[in-house]
Amino acid sequence: MFLASVAGIREELGFDDMTDINAAISMALNAAEPQLASALNTSFARTDVVDTFWVSEPTVIEAGHVQTEFWLSRGFLAADPTVTVSTGLDTTDALRVDLHKGVVRDWKTYYHRAHVTFAYAAGFEAEVGSDDKPTGSYKLDQVPGWLKEAAKLQALILLSSAPSVTEAGVQIDTEVLKLQVASIMEQHIRYAPMALYPL
Repeated sequence: MFLASVAGIREELGFDDMTDINAAISMALNAAEPQLASALNTSFARTDVVDTFWVSEPTVIEAGHVQTEFWLSRGFLAADPTVTVSTGLDTTDALRVDLHKGVVRDWKTYYHRAHVTFAYAAGFEAEVGSDDKPTGSYKLDQVPGWLKEAAKLQALILLSSAPSVTEAGVQIDTEVLKLQVASIMEQHIRYAPMALYPL
């Protein structure tokens, strides 16, 4: 599935709308998607998820301060999750949700031997064409700009050795692009060392 526009990459490379270059870009974007998903430790396709955590007590208890972090199994939440605590605690105003990273932080609730469940939709919806069939792309208005840029750069790296590109004399500096991708991804890694993981 595409996280960036085929036409946008084609135009950046200076190609006309040709079947062979479109096919090469499509293959590169399809290959880039699982690479970026692996780096971010999440999937991109829209799905409904239910994550349940066992919390014996907050992960940090110090001088009246409590802190519990939850590392959800998916990132790119479509909206704040619905939360249920088995002991009946109300966490309505306690949770801070990082929708992109899929990390929930709670600095108010004193959990004690509780199951905490998060239900949410995550990922991007598939784009459909006028014939109601999938186009092979996600709805790009749902994809964050930084992720679109990373997908474009990763696709350019993969295209650097494609015959349709090299035969046209187009040279792509892959070393610079790799540094750019790494810089973008580093800022958005799903990392929360103090967080609990779902059961």
